[in-house]
Amino acid sequence: MDRGGRFFESMSRRASPAGVLIAASAPSKFSLLFRRVLVNLSHKKSVRAAESLLVTAIFGGALALGTVRGGHMPAVNEALTEVGDRIAYFAGFEIADAEVRGHNRLRREQILEAAGITPRTSLVLLNADVARDKLKSNPWIADAVVRKYYPNRIEIEVTEREAFALWQRNGKLAIVARDGTVLEEVAERPEKLPLVVGMGAAKAAHDFLSVLDRFPAIKAEVYGAVYVAERRWNLRLTNGMDVRLPESNLIAAFEQLTKLSRDQKVFSRDIDIIDLRIPGQVIVRMSDAAASAYDAQRAPTKKKGAS
Repeated sequence: MDRGGRFFESMSRRASPAGVLIAASAPSKFSLLFRRVLVNLSHKKSVRAAESLLVTAIFGGALALGTVRGGHMPAVNEALTEVGDRIAYFAGFEIADAEVRGHNRLRREQILEAAGITPRTSLVLLNADVARDKLKSNPWIADAVVRKYYPNRIEIEVTEREAFALWQRNGKLAIVARDGTVLEEVAERPEKLPLVVGMGAAKAAHDFLSVLDRFPAIKAEVYGAVYVAERRWNLRLTNGMDVRLPESNLIAAFEQLTKLSRDQKVFSRDIDIIDLRIPGQVIVRMSDAAASAYDAQRAPTKKKGAS
């Protein structure tokens, strides 16, 4: 290009298929006009600024795309939120008063931590709906309400689930709620919680234990209840006796067991199993020691001098 903005005509040569060197064809008038326009625009500041913005946008878009595809958005959002919290905090929108109500099992600090509220959290950037969802992700919290009061006060009201039973499965113990929600795994059995064992026992426990509660004399003898094949229950008594219950008509079975305990004192006898699965029948299996003693008692005694 000369100083007047004109492009020099190319003097290069190219080879023809026959090997004869020929001069390159001259550019068209339209091509020359388009090039002059680009050259003139390149000297304008506004166009150069727009070009810079375009390049920035392209690189920014590429960075954002890489962030999303790489799964880094949570980290980026967390960093941006932290920066925003600091700005709002120093602007006077720090959370100076956090009132927490409705908790019993959980401590105030645990609830604030579950809601994602730290000493640096600002009221401006606190999303009440997000904080509520975070609280409800804690198994002990059935529901929660988060209220913001400007400039720097929040209220959190939670509804906690109650410990209902202890569930044993695969050798592990867990406290469960009435609806079967696993609240917390424990190393040993807490006091005053009924023990249920087996797959599906946590969700089926409420209906079964509600029936058992109607028979306090039997409940007082129960160590735990085993859910068999997710269809029926067995009782394990504190004396080691097993009571096999039917799939249906639990009330009739418990009434029959109550009568056996009252009239025949079966809970104090040397018995391993009481089977109530067949309606109208009671099948009892004695312990090995009791069976041996019974057989020995019935065996005929040999007379003296008999060979």
